[in-house]
Amino acid sequence: MNPLTESMFVLFAILTLGAWIGQWSWRGISLGTAGVLFAALVFGHFGLSVPKEVMDFGLILFVYSVGLTAGPSFFRTFRRRGMQFVTLAFVIVGSGALLTAVIAYLLKLSPALAAGLYTGALTCTPALAAVLDSLHRLSPADAPLASVGYGIAYPFSMISMVLLIQFLPTLLKRPVKTEEKKWLAEKAIESPGLVAQQFRITNPNCEGRSVAEVNPRRLAQVNLSRIKHGDQVFAATPESILHLGDVVMAVGLADELDKMTLLLGEQTDERMDVNAEVLSVDVEVMDESLTGKTLAGMRVWEQFTVVITRIRRQGLEIAPHGNVTLEMGDGIRVVGEKSAVEAFVARAQGAPRRASETSMTAYLVGLLIGVLMGLIPVPLGQGVTVKLGMAGGVFLTSLLIGHFGRIGPYRLYVPPAAKNLTRELGLMLFLAGAGTNAGAHLVDVLKDQGWVLLLAGAVITLLSSLAGLIVMIKIYKLNLLSAMGALTAAMTNPPALASANNQTETDLPSIAYASTYPVALIFKILFAQALVEILGRLL
Repeated sequence: MNPLTESMFVLFAILTLGAWIGQWSWRGISLGTAGVLFAALVFGHFGLSVPKEVMDFGLILFVYSVGLTAGPSFFRTFRRRGMQFVTLAFVIVGSGALLTAVIAYLLKLSPALAAGLYTGALTCTPALAAVLDSLHRLSPADAPLASVGYGIAYPFSMISMVLLIQFLPTLLKRPVKTEEKKWLAEKAIESPGLVAQQFRITNPNCEGRSVAEVNPRRLAQVNLSRIKHGDQVFAATPESILHLGDVVMAVGLADELDKMTLLLGEQTDERMDVNAEVLSVDVEVMDESLTGKTLAGMRVWEQFTVVITRIRRQGLEIAPHGNVTLEMGDGIRVVGEKSAVEAFVARAQGAPRRASETSMTAYLVGLLIGVLMGLIPVPLGQGVTVKLGMAGGVFLTSLLIGHFGRIGPYRLYVPPAAKNLTRELGLMLFLAGAGTNAGAHLVDVLKDQGWVLLLAGAVITLLSSLAGLIVMIKIYKLNLLSAMGALTAAMTNPPALASANNQTETDLPSIAYASTYPVALIFKILFAQALVEILGRLL
């Protein structure tokens, strides 16, 4: 049989069987995508393998989609809780290094074997690469021992973290739904949504003035959407004239709406039933000609005779004003005459297939830049260099792209369905490769090295995770979903992140993962190299 054909058959057999295993459920708990890992371990034990390039490609796709999803919220979250995530990463990674040093001293392990055990217990391949680089300079003959240690600790760490994340809500008696409600309540306080309120014009200064004149220089970040004059309700425009006794509907944040009492008059609950010729419609912006320009520059009313009253982006509501720029995928609410609204909606939606298309040029340019970033060595002095690795470089790049929404002149839009597909497929490809590699050596390594090393790796994994959970839950009192995401990032464990994401409809685990992963990765690379240097002098 052709080797390529055989490899592809093995790959899809693992993916199919793993997906089937992942659907098994016991008391509402299932392995999900992690089922592929267990299927791959069995295939690997019997000598079957998946090409390394397939595994690397899958990991890159996975971290790229996670970064694109988390990017819009990452910087806002990091500004608010950045030091917490840095501290968490240091506690977990540092405690793992300290435990490794103690175990190496007690068991008389070589520096290479101990450093490999550390990188495997924290499931960090870039850290292993850094260790091998150091050993090739200091003690080339010992380099294979690092890979052995990695191979011993890695399978248990990966599997145990997936199971821990899966059962953590039950162990801590903190239901996921309750944690979701808490987060949504906090989010509503930190980023309140827009509300609508009617006001009756009682301020004499408003008589005979236009909407634009009533709120000059945007004294209140509020938009008027409708005006009721007598029995007639019509869309509010900058030129609409206000009269005493008119009722207007204003849209904005609650604090901003309070200012309108001084500008306009008293609040009222009077209904504003819109006549059949006035529409209020929500639409997703999919036409590139409407993106990248400020609302003032677009001159929405002059061009389209509609008013934009709300903008929803990445789960946040934004009060429209002249300096706001529309982005691809924004959800907006427009008010105006029926014919004008229908024409604008058709324009905003663009071609019918546009909503399902990915900006492939920008998507691939981002991947290329990320891979290049991961290959660049960063000198830290005294002959020590750090490489983020392809996955680390791609992840950091995707965070920036997700935040800014573009790469130079290229705007990047990836439909949610495409992000979900690449995330799940990428993770499955990575698990298939990682599982077969681990399965091929696990039994032999245990026979040769004994169960003591496996137990040592398990101690490093479990106690460093426990240290992190204590800090997150007891000291920082993080939401459980945030704690799960931060823990999986500190352990560099994408399958565990997938397990966390499968339990919730929110992006909270991915946001915490994105906030912790970069600094945890750097810490692990530095600590792993430090272990080689320090243990080499002590042992």
